[in-house]
Amino acid sequence: MPAKPGKDEQVFVKLFVSAYENFAWVGSKIDRLDEQFDGAIEALITRADGQTMAIEHTLIQPFLNEMTDLTRFEPVFRRISDDESLAVPYAGITVYVPVGILDGQKRATQGVIAEAIHSWIANNRLQLSDGEHRYQCDIPGMPPVTLTVKRNKYNLSQGVVSLGRQQVTNDLYKVIERALQTKLPKLIGQKADRHVLFLERNRFNFFPELIFAEIERQRPNFKLLEEVDEIWHVETIFYKQDGYVYFELKKSDELLETFTFQNEVLVEHSKDGMPYPV
Repeated sequence: MPAKPGKDEQVFVKLFVSAYENFAWVGSKIDRLDEQFDGAIEALITRADGQTMAIEHTLIQPFLNEMTDLTRFEPVFRRISDDESLAVPYAGITVYVPVGILDGQKRATQGVIAEAIHSWIANNRLQLSDGEHRYQCDIPGMPPVTLTVKRNKYNLSQGVVSLGRQQVTNDLYKVIERALQTKLPKLIGQKADRHVLFLERNRFNFFPELIFAEIERQRPNFKLLEEVDEIWHVETIFYKQDGYVYFELKKSDELLETFTFQNEVLVEHSKDGMPYPV
Protein backbone atom coordinates (compact mmCIF):
# COMPACT_ATOMS: atom_id res chain seq x y z
CA MET A 1 0.00 0.00 0.00
CA PRO A 2 1.15 3.61 -0.55
CA ALA A 3 2.54 5.42 2.49
CA LYS A 4 0.21 7.49 4.63
CA PRO A 5 0.61 11.28 4.37
CA GLY A 6 2.36 13.16 7.15
CA LYS A 7 5.57 11.15 7.46
CA ASP A 8 8.61 12.93 8.87
CA GLU A 9 10.59 11.94 5.78
CA GLN A 10 8.48 14.26 3.65
CA VAL A 11 9.32 17.15 5.99
CA PHE A 12 13.01 16.33 5.55
CA VAL A 13 12.62 16.32 1.77
CA LYS A 14 10.90 19.72 1.83
CA LEU A 15 13.62 21.24 4.04
CA PHE A 16 16.40 19.78 1.92
CA VAL A 17 14.97 21.11 -1.34
CA SER A 18 14.58 24.59 0.16
CA ALA A 19 18.35 24.90 0.74
CA TYR A 20 19.92 22.53 -1.78
CA GLU A 21 22.56 23.86 -4.21
CA ASN A 22 22.56 27.34 -2.71
CA PHE A 23 18.75 27.60 -2.91
CA ALA A 24 18.69 26.79 -6.65
CA TRP A 25 15.76 24.39 -6.15
CA VAL A 26 13.52 26.70 -4.13
CA GLY A 27 9.95 26.55 -5.40
CA SER A 28 10.43 23.22 -7.17
CA LYS A 29 7.51 20.84 -7.48
CA ILE A 30 7.65 17.97 -4.98
CA ASP A 31 5.77 14.84 -6.02
CA ARG A 32 5.44 12.54 -3.01
CA LEU A 33 5.52 9.34 -5.00
CA ASP A 34 5.48 6.99 -2.02
CA GLU A 35 2.07 8.40 -1.07
CA GLN A 36 0.76 7.67 -4.55
CA PHE A 37 2.29 4.33 -5.47
CA ASP A 38 3.20 1.26 -3.46
CA GLY A 39 6.98 0.73 -3.36
CA ALA A 40 7.84 4.11 -4.89
CA ILE A 41 10.63 6.44 -3.78
CA GLU A 42 10.01 9.24 -1.30
CA ALA A 43 9.85 12.08 -3.79
CA LEU A 44 10.53 13.27 -7.32
CA ILE A 45 11.57 16.91 -7.44
CA THR A 46 11.04 18.95 -10.62
CA ARG A 47 12.68 22.34 -10.97
CA ALA A 48 11.23 25.20 -13.03
CA ASP A 49 13.76 24.52 -15.82
CA GLY A 50 12.72 20.87 -16.04
CA GLN A 51 15.65 19.38 -14.10
CA THR A 52 14.57 16.45 -11.93
CA MET A 53 15.92 14.87 -8.76
CA ALA A 54 14.87 11.56 -7.21
CA ILE A 55 15.16 11.28 -3.42
CA GLU A 56 14.95 8.08 -1.40
CA HIS A 57 15.19 7.93 2.39
CA THR A 58 16.15 5.15 4.77
CA LEU A 59 16.52 5.08 8.54
CA ILE A 60 19.80 3.45 9.57
CA GLN A 61 19.17 1.55 12.77
CA PRO A 62 22.11 0.88 15.12
CA PHE A 63 21.36 -2.83 14.89
CA LEU A 64 19.06 -5.11 12.95
CA ASN A 65 15.37 -4.89 13.97
CA GLU A 66 16.09 -2.04 16.39
CA MET A 67 12.67 -0.44 15.92
CA THR A 68 10.92 -3.76 16.59
CA ASP A 69 12.90 -4.17 19.80
CA LEU A 70 12.06 -0.61 20.87
CA THR A 71 8.34 -1.18 20.23
CA ARG A 72 8.41 -4.22 22.51
CA PHE A 73 10.63 -2.60 25.13
CA GLU A 74 8.83 0.66 25.90
CA PRO A 75 5.41 -0.58 27.06
CA VAL A 76 6.84 -3.47 29.10
CA PHE A 77 9.34 -1.35 31.03
CA ARG A 78 7.30 1.85 31.29
CA ARG A 79 6.47 1.23 34.96
CA ILE A 80 10.14 1.42 35.83
CA SER A 81 10.63 4.70 33.96
CA ASP A 82 7.57 6.18 35.67
CA ASP A 83 8.49 5.07 39.19
CA GLU A 84 9.83 8.22 40.87
CA SER A 85 10.48 6.32 44.12
CA LEU A 86 13.54 4.71 42.50
CA ALA A 87 15.44 7.99 42.32
CA VAL A 88 18.41 8.64 44.60
CA PRO A 89 19.02 12.26 45.68
CA TYR A 90 21.72 13.98 43.59
CA ALA A 91 22.32 10.85 41.50
CA GLY A 92 21.70 10.17 37.85
CA ILE A 93 21.26 6.44 37.31
CA THR A 94 20.87 4.76 33.93
CA VAL A 95 20.14 1.04 33.78
CA TYR A 96 20.83 -0.64 30.43
CA VAL A 97 18.88 -3.80 29.67
CA PRO A 98 20.23 -6.19 27.00
CA VAL A 99 18.64 -5.80 23.58
CA GLY A 100 16.44 -8.73 22.65
CA ILE A 101 15.63 -9.72 26.24
CA LEU A 102 11.92 -9.92 25.35
CA ASP A 103 12.34 -11.80 22.06
CA GLY A 104 10.12 -14.87 21.84
CA GLN A 105 8.69 -14.34 25.32
CA LYS A 106 4.98 -14.46 26.06
CA ARG A 107 3.40 -11.40 27.62
CA ALA A 108 3.27 -12.97 31.09
CA THR A 109 6.97 -13.83 30.93
CA GLN A 110 7.79 -10.31 29.74
CA GLY A 111 6.00 -9.02 32.84
CA VAL A 112 8.07 -11.31 35.06
CA ILE A 113 11.29 -10.00 33.49
CA ALA A 114 10.25 -6.37 33.93
CA GLU A 115 9.16 -6.93 37.53
CA ALA A 116 12.44 -8.66 38.40
CA ILE A 117 14.48 -5.76 37.00
CA HIS A 118 12.18 -3.27 38.72
CA SER A 119 12.72 -5.03 42.05
CA TRP A 120 16.48 -5.25 41.50
CA ILE A 121 16.73 -1.49 40.98
CA ALA A 122 14.58 -0.79 44.04
CA ASN A 123 16.68 -3.11 46.22
CA ASN A 124 20.11 -2.00 44.97
CA ARG A 125 19.74 1.68 44.04
CA LEU A 126 21.36 2.93 47.26
CA GLN A 127 24.38 0.61 46.96
CA LEU A 128 25.35 1.37 43.37
CA SER A 129 28.93 2.52 42.78
CA ASP A 130 29.75 5.66 40.80
CA GLY A 131 30.74 5.14 37.19
CA GLU A 132 29.77 2.25 34.91
CA HIS A 133 29.50 -1.29 36.27
CA ARG A 134 27.84 -4.59 35.41
CA TYR A 135 25.52 -6.41 37.78
CA GLN A 136 23.70 -9.74 37.72
CA CYS A 137 19.92 -9.64 38.04
CA ASP A 138 18.07 -12.86 38.86
CA ILE A 139 14.94 -13.62 36.81
CA PRO A 140 12.56 -16.29 38.18
CA GLY A 141 12.62 -19.37 35.96
CA MET A 142 15.29 -17.95 33.66
CA PRO A 143 19.07 -17.47 33.59
CA PRO A 144 20.26 -14.26 35.28
CA VAL A 145 20.53 -11.11 33.17
CA THR A 146 23.54 -8.79 33.11
CA LEU A 147 22.57 -5.15 33.61
CA THR A 148 24.99 -2.35 32.75
CA VAL A 149 24.45 0.51 35.20
CA LYS A 150 25.87 4.03 35.08
CA ARG A 151 25.73 6.23 38.18
CA ASN A 152 26.80 9.87 38.04
CA LYS A 153 26.35 12.97 40.14
CA TYR A 154 23.17 14.90 39.38
CA ASN A 155 22.57 18.58 40.06
CA LEU A 156 18.99 18.27 41.31
CA SER A 157 18.08 16.90 44.71
CA GLN A 158 15.37 14.53 43.50
CA GLY A 159 17.79 12.57 41.29
CA VAL A 160 16.71 10.61 38.22
CA VAL A 161 16.56 6.98 37.06
CA SER A 162 16.30 6.16 33.37
CA LEU A 163 16.22 2.93 31.42
CA GLY A 164 18.12 2.18 28.23
CA ARG A 165 18.89 -0.75 25.96
CA GLN A 166 22.34 -2.32 25.80
CA GLN A 167 23.37 -3.43 22.32
CA VAL A 168 24.91 -6.88 22.62
CA THR A 169 25.87 -7.59 19.00
CA ASN A 170 27.44 -5.52 16.24
CA ASP A 171 25.49 -6.21 13.07
CA LEU A 172 25.59 -2.78 11.46
CA TYR A 173 26.91 -4.51 8.33
CA LYS A 174 23.59 -6.35 8.06
CA VAL A 175 21.65 -3.10 8.53
CA ILE A 176 23.61 -1.43 5.72
CA GLU A 177 23.33 -4.49 3.47
CA ARG A 178 19.56 -4.60 3.89
CA ALA A 179 19.22 -0.85 3.28
CA LEU A 180 21.24 -0.98 0.06
CA GLN A 181 19.42 -4.08 -1.18
CA THR A 182 15.98 -2.51 -0.71
CA LYS A 183 16.61 1.16 -1.46
CA LEU A 184 19.05 1.26 -4.37
CA PRO A 185 16.82 -0.50 -6.94
CA LYS A 186 13.93 1.82 -6.09
CA LEU A 187 16.05 4.96 -6.30
CA ILE A 188 17.94 4.14 -9.48
CA GLY A 189 14.81 2.71 -11.08
CA GLN A 190 13.18 6.14 -10.93
CA LYS A 191 13.95 8.19 -14.04
CA ALA A 192 15.57 11.48 -13.01
CA ASP A 193 18.55 13.70 -13.81
CA ARG A 194 20.09 13.03 -10.43
CA HIS A 195 19.58 10.51 -7.65
CA VAL A 196 20.02 11.37 -3.96
CA LEU A 197 19.95 8.96 -1.02
CA PHE A 198 19.16 10.11 2.54
CA LEU A 199 20.63 8.07 5.40
CA GLU A 200 18.81 9.13 8.56
CA ARG A 201 20.39 8.62 11.99
CA ASN A 202 18.14 9.18 15.02
CA ARG A 203 20.20 7.48 17.75
CA PHE A 204 23.45 8.35 19.54
CA ASN A 205 24.51 4.68 19.58
CA PHE A 206 26.86 4.97 16.61
CA PHE A 207 28.70 7.57 14.56
CA PRO A 208 27.93 8.43 10.91
CA GLU A 209 31.53 7.61 9.98
CA LEU A 210 30.75 3.95 10.75
CA ILE A 211 27.83 4.02 8.32
CA PHE A 212 29.82 5.44 5.44
CA ALA A 213 32.82 3.21 6.13
CA GLU A 214 30.52 0.18 5.92
CA ILE A 215 28.99 1.45 2.67
CA GLU A 216 32.46 1.75 1.14
CA ARG A 217 33.34 -1.74 2.36
CA GLN A 218 30.26 -3.14 0.65
CA ARG A 219 30.50 -0.97 -2.47
CA PRO A 220 31.94 -3.78 -4.67
CA ASN A 221 28.76 -5.78 -4.02
CA PHE A 222 26.40 -2.97 -5.05
CA LYS A 223 27.08 -1.70 -8.55
CA LEU A 224 24.02 0.59 -8.37
CA LEU A 225 25.94 2.80 -5.91
CA GLU A 226 27.84 4.12 -8.94
CA GLU A 227 24.59 5.68 -10.17
CA VAL A 228 23.82 7.48 -6.91
CA ASP A 229 24.91 11.10 -7.28
CA GLU A 230 24.93 12.03 -3.60
CA ILE A 231 24.47 10.29 -0.24
CA TRP A 232 23.47 12.67 2.57
CA HIS A 233 23.65 11.98 6.28
CA VAL A 234 20.46 13.31 7.92
CA GLU A 235 20.72 13.60 11.71
CA THR A 236 17.35 13.75 13.50
CA ILE A 237 18.29 12.82 17.07
CA PHE A 238 16.66 15.99 18.43
CA TYR A 239 13.95 16.35 15.81
CA LYS A 240 11.05 15.23 18.00
CA GLN A 241 12.28 17.25 20.95
CA ASP A 242 13.52 20.49 19.38
CA GLY A 243 12.66 20.33 15.68
CA TYR A 244 16.39 20.00 14.88
CA VAL A 245 17.47 18.47 11.55
CA TYR A 246 21.06 18.43 10.30
CA PHE A 247 22.03 17.55 6.71
CA GLU A 248 25.63 16.69 5.85
CA LEU A 249 27.36 15.81 2.58
CA LYS A 250 30.89 14.43 2.68
CA LYS A 251 33.42 13.11 0.20
CA SER A 252 35.87 10.85 2.02
CA ASP A 253 36.81 12.99 5.05
CA GLU A 254 36.08 16.30 3.30
CA LEU A 255 32.95 18.13 4.44
CA LEU A 256 31.31 19.53 1.31
CA GLU A 257 28.04 21.01 2.54
CA THR A 258 25.78 21.21 5.60
CA PHE A 259 22.33 22.58 6.40
CA THR A 260 20.87 22.95 9.88
CA PHE A 261 17.16 23.54 10.45
CA GLN A 262 15.31 24.18 13.67
CA ASN A 263 11.53 24.15 13.64
CA GLU A 264 11.72 24.20 9.81
CA VAL A 265 13.82 27.38 9.77
CA LEU A 266 17.29 27.30 8.20
CA VAL A 267 19.70 28.44 10.93
CA GLU A 268 23.05 27.32 9.48
CA HIS A 269 24.48 26.62 6.04
CA SER A 270 28.08 25.83 5.13
CA LYS A 271 29.82 24.97 1.88
CA ASP A 272 33.33 23.54 1.61
CA GLY A 273 33.75 24.10 5.34
CA MET A 274 32.91 27.80 5.14
CA PRO A 275 29.72 29.52 6.39
CA TYR A 276 27.25 30.38 3.67
CA PRO A 277 24.57 33.12 4.03
CA VAL A 278 21.18 31.79 5.11
